[in-house]
Amino acid sequence: MILPWVSLFPGGLLPLRIFEDRYRLMLKDALDNHRMFAIAHVDETLAGKFGMDWESIGTLGVLRACVTNEDGTSNLILQGVVRVRFTNHGHEPYPEADIEILRDSNDTTEHIDRLRALIQARVQNPPDGKIVLPKGFADHLGAIESPASFADMLSSTAITNPINRRLLLDELDVASRLELLSDFLLSGDEDWNAEPENLEAETGEE
Repeated sequence: MILPWVSLFPGGLLPLRIFEDRYRLMLKDALDNHRMFAIAHVDETLAGKFGMDWESIGTLGVLRACVTNEDGTSNLILQGVVRVRFTNHGHEPYPEADIEILRDSNDTTEHIDRLRALIQARVQNPPDGKIVLPKGFADHLGAIESPASFADMLSSTAITNPINRRLLLDELDVASRLELLSDFLLSGDEDWNAEPENLEAETGEE
């Protein structure tokens, strides 16, 4: 599913409303098989052009809930599972591609541990009036063992700037991803009071 400037992170949740015919068919195929489909990004300046390709990095998601409405549209919750790389793009009857699974390393280093500690402290002691994270979220972060999962969960929840989110999703090196996340949280570039973009409406038509 092509959604300009929508970044689904592994472990994150994405609410969607499906109404286009091609995506209704895609959803039916997913429900009849593995209950999975991927979210892809394309630069919004290319949206609407026939035959366009999308960015190479996206996320495979699994359907956690799906309700079909009387008018044939559907409301669903997609949970991110893993980053993927798209190759051999196609467009009929809906966007299709071969995928390569991109698994994160769970190894850690002193540098990664320092970055994580710095980020954790920032989350537990945010600037006055700039915290909108769910209750207990900081404690939940501290219990996540994998540094990659830690970075993705915080990116999905705390980062609202769509460009910053895209940069974090595209970064495959875990240490570099944590460095980016630290920069975004410490630089003041992120408004932690910003409301996340409403993603219930389908976007990104070709």
